[in-house]
Amino acid sequence: MQSNLELRQDRLDIFHEGRKRRIFVGELRYDKEKEIYELIYNESYAYSDPAIPVGPELDLFKLRHQSEKGKLFKSLLDRIPSKDNPAYQDYCVSQGISPHEKNPIILLGTIGKRGPSSFIFEPVYVNKFSSKDIKKLRNKIGLTQHDLAVALDISIVTLARIETDKSYDLNTLRRIQVFFDFPDVALWQLKQTGGGLHSEILAKLIQYFNTIKRSS
Repeated sequence: MQSNLELRQDRLDIFHEGRKRRIFVGELRYDKEKEIYELIYNESYAYSDPAIPVGPELDLFKLRHQSEKGKLFKSLLDRIPSKDNPAYQDYCVSQGISPHEKNPIILLGTIGKRGPSSFIFEPVYVNKFSSKDIKKLRNKIGLTQHDLAVALDISIVTLARIETDKSYDLNTLRRIQVFFDFPDVALWQLKQTGGGLHSEILAKLIQYFNTIKRSS
């Protein structure tokens, strides 16, 4: 099963983790054209009483900091373990990246995610699933809009408006995505709504999701 989530290689979200909760601190971005890194503080965090800077060179007196060309901020670079560390390869393997990975954004979001401070660097994913994917998947399986609406117990009018980009109902769109991305969820859903479908359509859907399940 192909994931609709794509890892961004030019951005990280930064959080401060206390004893009971996480607070959004800001973003780290990389501009490939300019070859610079930019740390952007969240205004609410920067102006709050308990705020502390991510690094000594990244003070809170300004919300945006730009690095020198081709260089990551030193305090962030220090979070990434040295390749000379005997355990470096094990660190990489445990995080699912290659020991030869060079992108600081990837490294910070994996082996540098939890450094010596209370700041956490989280990878950012882009959801590629869109309204256009719904029609493609319907046609692939052989479903009408009515079939899918019955299977998901949603309004056919809402589905039609989403498919034609006349509506951006994010909750319904994500519900449809879950149906197509997770075969176990789809099969569970069909146990509840499949009775309203033509027997041939129901059999076709069950076969499709069982095939996806076996191949994943």
